[in-house]
Amino acid sequence: MRSPSGIIRAALKQGRTHLLEHEAKELAHAAGIPVPDHVVVRANDDAALRAASRRLAFPLALKAVSQDILHKTDAGAVMLDILDERSLAAAASNIQRSVSQHLPGAKIEAFLLEKMMPPGLELLIGGLRDEQFGPSVAFGLGGVWVEALKDAAFGILPMTRDERLEMMHLTRAWTFLKGFRGSPPLDLETVLTIMDAMSRLLEQVPEIREIDLNPVRVYESGAVALDVRVVLNSR
Repeated sequence: MRSPSGIIRAALKQGRTHLLEHEAKELAHAAGIPVPDHVVVRANDDAALRAASRRLAFPLALKAVSQDILHKTDAGAVMLDILDERSLAAAASNIQRSVSQHLPGAKIEAFLLEKMMPPGLELLIGGLRDEQFGPSVAFGLGGVWVEALKDAAFGILPMTRDERLEMMHLTRAWTFLKGFRGSPPLDLETVLTIMDAMSRLLEQVPEIREIDLNPVRVYESGAVALDVRVVLNSR
């Protein structure tokens, strides 16, 4: 497993200002942030894709890996809830076709194949390095609720556990974490562990300018970052 610094140095050496999704998830995993089980397979290697699907087991998600695609959903570069090998082959073809239509000239270098995760509460846990204030964190409801509810609270690092809890109390997300209208409380300790791991990344790796875990899906036991985005400082 590569270290966070090693992952970032390799990207900067190529002149890139952001990590590809599988690199960002490798970074998160190395830092102790749970991510879905996944495999990266070269584009057009159907046999390897089938083998990876057997190793992971359905249902699966398939995503294009490309430096030319910034917004995968808009380009049709994501297929979810794939249930068998025939559907997987069709999904790969559909992604290739959709990307060529939306972004002519874009090169799909590989596919990211990963486990679909069960439904759960979706949170945003983000971080930003500000030139004036230094590293800061954001917390709130994630997924489709980010733009609709704008439920986020912010804190300047370093933060103690109590300060993180105070920040979380300011959000609607807290109500759902603690259990709402008969629903069970969710795994607050794992959420705090993820926040701590992300905070350490920001504090210890100055090449990271932004990091977004959105959504982090939380369960009664455990939590997992379904999507990870990392923007780098190029200087």
